[in-house]
Amino acid sequence: MLRFDTSAALAQIASVVVLLVVWAAAAIIVDMRALPAPWLVFGTLGDLILSGQAFVPLGETLGRTLAGFALGMVLGTGYGIAAALSRTFRELTLWLLQISIFTPTLILIFLFLISLGRSNLTVIVLVGLVVMPVVGTYIRDAMGDFEDELTEMADSFKIGLRERVTGMYLPFLVPPLLAAGRVAFTLAWKVAFLSEIFGFPNGIGWQVKTGYDIYNIQLLLAWLMLFIFVLLIAEQLMRLAQRRFVKW
Repeated sequence: MLRFDTSAALAQIASVVVLLVVWAAAAIIVDMRALPAPWLVFGTLGDLILSGQAFVPLGETLGRTLAGFALGMVLGTGYGIAAALSRTFRELTLWLLQISIFTPTLILIFLFLISLGRSNLTVIVLVGLVVMPVVGTYIRDAMGDFEDELTEMADSFKIGLRERVTGMYLPFLVPPLLAAGRVAFTLAWKVAFLSEIFGFPNGIGWQVKTGYDIYNIQLLLAWLMLFIFVLLIAEQLMRLAQRRFVKW
């Protein structure tokens, strides 16, 4: 049974309240045309949701994010296990992995959209390839704590690679996979969002860009709030899943 941490929840609520108060004060001091007050932005967001205008862009961004996230998790997990099991493979791919991590995301977005075209597949592959090195590094390092005795036992019973992966490695990797998944989803959500801002003609990112182009800051912030709310909800759901499946 999951326990609700009241003190943590109150601290989080208090931080949100402080942020809203600071935002409201800044809007009054600066100019509400340049920085709309939070009640105006949330009113616009409510109109977008109640009218149904928010759901199509949200579904488009969420679909690309989930597909790219799944691709990145599969590739990253496979790489992490392979790199942990084979020192040669790990050394051969070390620099490639580091280059992929250090390359600016915006450069990859521009490169993919120009080279492969503005399609859902382009964004999905891009998200997957950005997520993969992060997950792969996390899983590779986690595999370093795997018990050598289990490997020796598997060797003595001549257990094949497939059985080892499904019966030994994946169960062992459940906690790090859930932890890596939280980071990976956040990264995937941001990459999909940025891809839409910088060249994809739909989704939440496109709506934010449209608000900027027509200088409607209130609309821009409303779409941005939707982006943030979905990310926060996903984060909390993944935290709950982690507590549910990793009770130790």
